[in-house]
Amino acid sequence: MYIFDKILSSPKHSAAIGIFVAIIFLFSLNILVTNEIKTAQLDLTEDKLFTLSSGTKKILGAVDEPIIFRFYYSHKLGKISPVHGNYSKRVMEMLEQLSRLSNQKIVVKLIFPDPFSEDEDEAVRLGIQGIPLDQSAEMGYFGITANNSTDDRRTIAFLNPQREQFLEYDLARIVFELTSTKKKKVGLVAGLLLEADPLLRYKPWPIMSQITQFFEVKSIDSTSRVIPKDIDVLLLVHPTILKDSFRYAIDQFVMRGGRIVAFIDPQNETARMSPQAPPGAGSSDMKKLFEHWGIKFNPDKFVGDRTAAVRVNAQVQGREVIADYLSYNVFQKRSLNQQDVITSQLSTIQLASAGHLSLKEGSKLDIVPLLTTSKQSQLIDAELVRGEIDPGKILRQYKSDNRSFTLAAKFSGPVSSLFPDGPPKVEKNQGKEEGEAIQLDPHLDSSSKDLNMVVFADTDLLTSRFWVREQNFFGQNVQVPVSNNADFLINALDNMVGSQDLISLRSRGISVRPFYKIRDLKTAAEQKYRNTEQILTAKLKELQEKLSGINSKKNNSGKEVTLTSEQTKAFNKFREEMLLVRKQLREVQHNLRKDIESLDGTLKIINIWLVPVLVAVLAIFMAIIRRRRFNAS
Repeated sequence: MYIFDKILSSPKHSAAIGIFVAIIFLFSLNILVTNEIKTAQLDLTEDKLFTLSSGTKKILGAVDEPIIFRFYYSHKLGKISPVHGNYSKRVMEMLEQLSRLSNQKIVVKLIFPDPFSEDEDEAVRLGIQGIPLDQSAEMGYFGITANNSTDDRRTIAFLNPQREQFLEYDLARIVFELTSTKKKKVGLVAGLLLEADPLLRYKPWPIMSQITQFFEVKSIDSTSRVIPKDIDVLLLVHPTILKDSFRYAIDQFVMRGGRIVAFIDPQNETARMSPQAPPGAGSSDMKKLFEHWGIKFNPDKFVGDRTAAVRVNAQVQGREVIADYLSYNVFQKRSLNQQDVITSQLSTIQLASAGHLSLKEGSKLDIVPLLTTSKQSQLIDAELVRGEIDPGKILRQYKSDNRSFTLAAKFSGPVSSLFPDGPPKVEKNQGKEEGEAIQLDPHLDSSSKDLNMVVFADTDLLTSRFWVREQNFFGQNVQVPVSNNADFLINALDNMVGSQDLISLRSRGISVRPFYKIRDLKTAAEQKYRNTEQILTAKLKELQEKLSGINSKKNNSGKEVTLTSEQTKAFNKFREEMLLVRKQLREVQHNLRKDIESLDGTLKIINIWLVPVLVAVLAIFMAIIRRRRFNAS
């Protein structure tokens, strides 16, 4: 004991012992972390991007048979491309979480195939995409395949880092598809050719692959007199209802508690733009049913939101400028209802010439807005997007209505039949279907269950150019979503059939963090100068016409007329005024750019310099206090 007391009393020995104890402590802590609390994590991101959603956990909890995931990854690929190397760690971590939360029902096998090995042959056989790594024909692999006990298989041929934010969705979708017994059935009524048409050599829209991944789709012709009883939800996309018999079929489907997801439109711009477009250009036809149920939708008006408008090159007053195209809007998270399961996890919706939804006066329905505009919005005549499009003309007539408009909503509540006297008279040659007489169910005057319907007042958002980009990756087309349009559709269908397990995770992929305040300030600054610019532009055009009128006077022989002294004075006066107006116009445009650049500069100073300076000042202040306390002691 004396020896130990003597050692501890020595400052040098005490310091050495302290360092030794610290090393032992850190070594022990490292072992503890590795073996005991390996799965512990702290997710400080606002949207909890690295925390599995409740939907994923429910899907994993329903796994009742082993599912084997095989992750093929070439280490050399990670060395050549650090992006893929970092992404591989994220994939491994996600797979480990899936396995742990499924109580090991999900078995993960990590396979690192060497060149020309049996593992490489197996990867190729299972559909894993290889990419060349060098001139020696060595291939790199970075994909996943999974199978259940009945050998149903799902494969991600190559894990594209651009889809990193969608990783949870992609993996959970595989588990869902391998564990689901029977898909819910969607009845599709479409006025657009969403599905393939072999006769016209028309390929299905990419949105259809999204639907068929989770649902069984049955097409329903608009001449049908009944909606099949096995339909779980009716999907109406730009419907064209020409006969009351089909309108009655929809009506009675709702009366019997059927649920609807509808996409309607004042103007389907996608169909209008192509000379070989599928049928469906124009507005959707749900007017009679909507009005009777208490839903208000004007097919002759679309909504333009100045804060969400897409900027395009346009001709304004005869010159090429960048203008806000009020028909094309991109809405961010703040426009989406964060309290509803359909939209709570979405962040970006892109659309074109969407309409406005509301309740009629005296309606018994409840409305839950899902997507709304800002107050810098206007109801605009749809005729402006039905002919030759002029973004400048639409912008010049813009005047904010100073109110928000609802573009998508849920409707619920009791409704009555549009046909109180029973089925309408059958049109000629419509009494039989497939050679047999149609046997209608007993007529219902009112709904047995409350109406449950999701309506989106736009159909263009379902076209691929508004939600997905196709990229060629070594001969394989990879679809990379750029907005949550498809997610909205699938979420709405999920919600209407009662399945919500995938809703919370389907939209975790869009992580864009726009500066809303900056855009609002820019829009306000632009609007401030835009009015002055329009006045000066009109005045400039008037002066140009006057000068042109004086300068081009000719007699019948075609010779120019000699101007009088008064006309010369007028000509010079108009020219001076024109030069002055042009100068003022340039100053207005310069001031607009100056204000925006000043705003950007101020924000950069705040973000780049102010915060670090404040931290440095605080550190110096704390150091001074500590020094004074040390000196005082």
